[in-house]
Amino acid sequence: PWPYTIFQRGFDLVLGEQPSDKIFRFTYTLGEGMWLPLSKSFVIPPAELAINPSAKCKTDMTVMEDAVEVREELMTSSSFDSLEVLLDSFGPVRDCSRDNGGCSKNFRCIADRKLDSTGCVCPTGLSPMKDGTGCYDRHVGVDCSDGFNGGCEQLCLQQMVPLPEDPLLYNILMFCGCIEDYKLGADGRSCQLISESCPEAGDCGEPRELPMNQTLFGEIFYGYNNHSKEVAPGQVLKGTFRQNNFARGLEQQLPDGLVVATVPLENQCQEELSDPMPDPEFLTGMVNFSEVSGYPLLQHWKVQSVMYHVRLNQMTISQAFSNALHSLDGATSRGDFVALLDQFGNHYIQEAVYGFEESCSIWYPNRQVQRQLWLEYEDISKGNSPSDESEERERDPKVLTFPEYIASLSESGTKRVAAGVRMECQSRGRCPSSCPLCHGPSGADVPAEPILLEVTKAAPLYELVTNNQTQRLLQEATMSLLWCSGSGDVIEDWCRCDSSAFGADGLPTCAPLPHPILRLSTEHEPSSTLVVLEWGHSEPPIGVQIVDYLLRQEKVTDRMDHSKVETETVLSFVDDIISGAKSPCAMPAQVPDRLSSTISLIIRCLEPDTTYMFTLWGVDNTGRRSRSSDVTVKTPCPVVDDVKAQEIADKIYNLFNGYTSGKEQQTAYNTLLDLGSPSLHRVLYHYNQHYESFGEFTWRCEDELGPRKAGLILSQLGDLSSWCNGLLQEPKISLQRSSLKYLACRYSEIKPYGLDWSELSRDLRKTCEEQTLSVLYNDYGDKDY
Repeated sequence: PWPYTIFQRGFDLVLGEQPSDKIFRFTYTLGEGMWLPLSKSFVIPPAELAINPSAKCKTDMTVMEDAVEVREELMTSSSFDSLEVLLDSFGPVRDCSRDNGGCSKNFRCIADRKLDSTGCVCPTGLSPMKDGTGCYDRHVGVDCSDGFNGGCEQLCLQQMVPLPEDPLLYNILMFCGCIEDYKLGADGRSCQLISESCPEAGDCGEPRELPMNQTLFGEIFYGYNNHSKEVAPGQVLKGTFRQNNFARGLEQQLPDGLVVATVPLENQCQEELSDPMPDPEFLTGMVNFSEVSGYPLLQHWKVQSVMYHVRLNQMTISQAFSNALHSLDGATSRGDFVALLDQFGNHYIQEAVYGFEESCSIWYPNRQVQRQLWLEYEDISKGNSPSDESEERERDPKVLTFPEYIASLSESGTKRVAAGVRMECQSRGRCPSSCPLCHGPSGADVPAEPILLEVTKAAPLYELVTNNQTQRLLQEATMSLLWCSGSGDVIEDWCRCDSSAFGADGLPTCAPLPHPILRLSTEHEPSSTLVVLEWGHSEPPIGVQIVDYLLRQEKVTDRMDHSKVETETVLSFVDDIISGAKSPCAMPAQVPDRLSSTISLIIRCLEPDTTYMFTLWGVDNTGRRSRSSDVTVKTPCPVVDDVKAQEIADKIYNLFNGYTSGKEQQTAYNTLLDLGSPSLHRVLYHYNQHYESFGEFTWRCEDELGPRKAGLILSQLGDLSSWCNGLLQEPKISLQRSSLKYLACRYSEIKPYGLDWSELSRDLRKTCEEQTLSVLYNDYGDKDY
């Protein structure tokens, strides 16, 4: 947006041109009629830049504090016929006549600046060492300066070897060695005590490195991805078995440096059963909500047996990880480091817990079924006789778990209560015999097989690297992978994207915005004129800053073809809703604070029995949008007061009974015409239920009011869908009332760039008042909640 964008780009002194890529990052604000950088202070490139043969530069710098007076200066430079002429003007790069020109060890000194700008190059076929102190043949031997002692267990030795093609030039040959009383192993890197006796006809070489996942608690020797919370495939640390390392209750020998603490039996078996909640997956996307049965419910059951706390206090890098690092050098790209992190993870494990875990997910068609099953289960668990349908008589009630009870209903063929109930269970490891809560079969004679339950302490992988340069590059690659998708560098608290990480709109894509998942509220079901939407606000500390959310509301005219929509409105959460600017039909119910990151919105003014689509985007301070998330839901049928409808049916009967005067006819006509379609349906239902013997409602209206007035009244019955018409024939319809708290905000100017989401709840108390909204619902049929 700023007209002087040339100040953000570099300048090629030789060609006198500017490249297209920017090297400076500005944050803009609107001031004095134009978009300007926030600093309002600019460095103007000098009008002249002269270069003389002695390589001295004359630069003039002007700092303008008043942004309005900034003007574009002409960039000129001294003219050279070619690059060689320019480089010659600086003179020789080094004086190679004394002390090898200052080049270290076996570097070759060259004075020609056109060949190399440093003046120190490696002989042909050799590469610089990691620390840059010499040159070696990377295909022969090791590099003692790689930060890992060249992969040697004890000593890493160096030797100067003349090159065959030029005896005046040397190669630094590096190899592994061992201290006194040790000898080099067969792999050329490890060391073995000379005093160790060799088995008869055996091989005394160092044994092949075993994959640690074949040993007990072996996952702790592998890398760990703290983003996906999964163990990486690459082995990072090496374990040896030179010591007698055993733990109580375990027959297998443990690798050296592994400390295992056993958890007491009384603390090993813990059962958890969550409250039944609507399935989160059901609340997103296309939601087939039913006002009759409500939300389908989901309940989680878990039993966990934490048996061992495991800690690793001896770190020795594995050969695979050492070789992978050894292949890296100063010319390695970030992509190679990222590939290494993909293989070995970005962390290594220090502490973890092992044991057994079993979990079950139980789906119910509605709350009524869940409550009935739970009450029956509690009754059985207290020692009472099970019902005839459960057939669970032989099991001790004290150890009957809820999943076992649900499974018994299916096994016994019970369909009345358990119809629509579904359960899926999975277990990790083998259940110990000391835990009676396990649902899956586990014999008492089967030994417990502990598996990794949770990594409780991990450290960044780059902390294992001792070479400063390699450690820095690996740390930068780790940060890039975590925050910039591996396609940019982390600069302070933002991502500088690579040139390939820009979208068609010119905005950076290496730090994608968090994807907010829009869903219906888990606490408040839709009413005929209102829905409650919610999503979680997340903001990584590096790379992005969410300044607003956009919510689009559309009325779908054809539910089978979502392309046929009528656009209603697009609201800004900051500018329209919490500012109180224009949101009579959208009100915040919950905003982020220090304890919760959930944003909850009440959307009202909706039409009953109508399908709506809501779409959400997150927006950052550049105007970039996140991926969209949507919810499509049909609002329930119109709310009716069935008690009032029955009273009106009685009133109409009394008006129609016997001789009907003109005044009574007019009263009946006015009463019925003002009812509306839903209430009229219920009046017709109750009238025919109680007074049909005196004449059906339609016939009585036509007889008492005449065909014209009766036609005007009865024409309202066709305004509802067939679905709602069917619901209004239910024998019993009750009216429920619930309360929703919301924030009524007065108009105030919200500054997105200064928005602190964690303090938003506190800030809104100054301009918003908490109020209560009454919401009406209908329950159809006989329900017991």
